[in-house]
Amino acid sequence: MRLKRLSTEAGIRDDVRTSGGKAVVTSNQGRVAMNPTPFIRQRLEDARDLAEILTAAYDAFDDMLSAFDRYENGPGPFYAALVMAGPAAAGGRNTIGMAPSLPHPERDGPRPPEQGTEPTAEDVADAVAAVAVLAARKLRIAAAAATSAADRSACVEAAQYADEVRGLMTGTGP
Repeated sequence: MRLKRLSTEAGIRDDVRTSGGKAVVTSNQGRVAMNPTPFIRQRLEDARDLAEILTAAYDAFDDMLSAFDRYENGPGPFYAALVMAGPAAAGGRNTIGMAPSLPHPERDGPRPPEQGTEPTAEDVADAVAAVAVLAARKLRIAAAAATSAADRSACVEAAQYADEVRGLMTGTGP
């Protein structure tokens, strides 16, 4: 099972500011399973400080899990890779959830727009891989800027989970 390899790193900004900015947290209650949206990717790209990166990465992992939910009950294209990536996405989300600098979630934050068509399994895998590459990159930037050992550790470990998701989605291994 092999999906096409993505080349998404070229457009990723690697600057980060360690001061200012209020983190935006979305509420995931009631969200339907969907393809990770450009909305989530844009939030990751725009995240600048530690709290923003942690928040955006947490929501990205959560969106990955929502995208995987539709594949849990039966085989289909890329079924194994999508299902196997679930534990890694959950691990990344849970690791970030333990970071001391993750802000408390707001209940009425911005929500992604609804999608008009159901994405294919390959579209989901491509989108998840692209988001995972960006999340890993941003988490490594945040780890370098973090002042607490617990935040650094959470960022590094969550980046490793994102790498595992990317590997499963691109067929390059965990």
